Amino acid sequence: MDNLVKDNDQLTDVKARTVQERRQRMAAALSSYARALTFENRSRRNLYRLAGLAPRTRDRLFSIMLMVIVGVTLVLPMLGSIGYYAFLASPGYASQVRFIVRSSTPLLSRDRYSSNAVEPKEKIVQDTAILLNYLQSPAIIQDMQKHVDLHTLFGAERIDFLSRLPTESTQDDLLNYWEKHASTYVNTKSGIVELEITAYTPQQAHDLVQLVLRLAEERVNKLSSAMWDDLRVSTQADVDRATQEVADLRGKIRDTQNQTGVFDVDMSARQLASVLTAIETNIAELRSRRIALGDAVSSRAPQAADLDRRIAAAEEQSQKLRAQIAGSSSNGDVNLAGYSTVFDTLKLDLSMAEKRLTAALKDLEKVKLVSSLQLVYVDNFIEPTMPDSNKYPNIPLSLFLSLIACLGVCAFVCGILVMIRKQLD
Repeated sequence: MDNLVKDNDQLTDVKARTVQERRQRMAAALSSYARALTFENRSRRNLYRLAGLAPRTRDRLFSIMLMVIVGVTLVLPMLGSIGYYAFLASPGYASQVRFIVRSSTPLLSRDRYSSNAVEPKEKIVQDTAILLNYLQSPAIIQDMQKHVDLHTLFGAERIDFLSRLPTESTQDDLLNYWEKHASTYVNTKSGIVELEITAYTPQQAHDLVQLVLRLAEERVNKLSSAMWDDLRVSTQADVDRATQEVADLRGKIRDTQNQTGVFDVDMSARQLASVLTAIETNIAELRSRRIALGDAVSSRAPQAADLDRRIAAAEEQSQKLRAQIAGSSSNGDVNLAGYSTVFDTLKLDLSMAEKRLTAALKDLEKVKLVSSLQLVYVDNFIEPTMPDSNKYPNIPLSLFLSLIACLGVCAFVCGILVMIRKQLD
């Protein structure tokens, strides 16, 4: 009996020691775990979670806000994008055309109307650059409005509300809308320009491309026509000056002929030479008769005196004629040789003036011909296409881009919310 009591006492002591040790070990473990939580994770929210306690109201509020943000920035926009692109978006038809700019200006006299610094190739490059800038400028809108009502074309009720041109759109709004529906690309090596215009029916897209090509061609030619108008005025002034110079020189020759009495120097010289020959022949005959008469009668006879007077008069006349042809006259008048110099000078000036007049007339005819022609051609070697299917919208690509954008916005907003929650913890 005593042994049994002793054994029970020992067993009770062992159990007591075991329970006490377990309590001590549990207390040490809890203390160590609490210290670890305190130093390794300072978020009270995580302490509550690790301790198995219910989340606080603020944590529930942040969770609700995260769900709302995901719904607003990701779920709803994607649902809206799917609905819009799949059911509401108006199909956009793109008509394309490829063209080059050609110049038909003939080469005029290079020394006057062109220089080494301006080559035809550079002129074509400049015209192409002007055309590309015109296609994206307000001028194309103003010119198109004269032929088609863009507000009616792009603002029809059948077009969806996002793609439609607003009714009260301004000129700048219309230009921005046009820039989104018209695109150009130029190959710098070949100079080929690719134009693409998007409309909401195939026929509208095709007609707009043809209209833009015609307006661009007219615009480039209008720039060159002003230059040729000025050139035509300049060449006409040259013709007027040359005509007046020729008229003045001809009048001067006429006045000189009236003053000198000489119509033509060569003709006058031939006439004077003929008269002088006749006088010389008459003098020779008179001298022969005087010699024959001197053998028959005295030198003081009336017949001999008459022949002497006639011979002297003929010789004086002969000397005057010789002086008129060449030599110096007794009264200081200009002889035929001097007149020849005057007339040769006047005729040379007249000939040069006539040549200048001829050249000016040729230039004027060239300028008139060129200015009446079309100087620049927009040569579309590929006809504008008639689209069979819509190019826009590209539903898979549009949805993918929308998803990327929504994910980016959602991640950004959620990141800000998480940072705020950490700061509050």
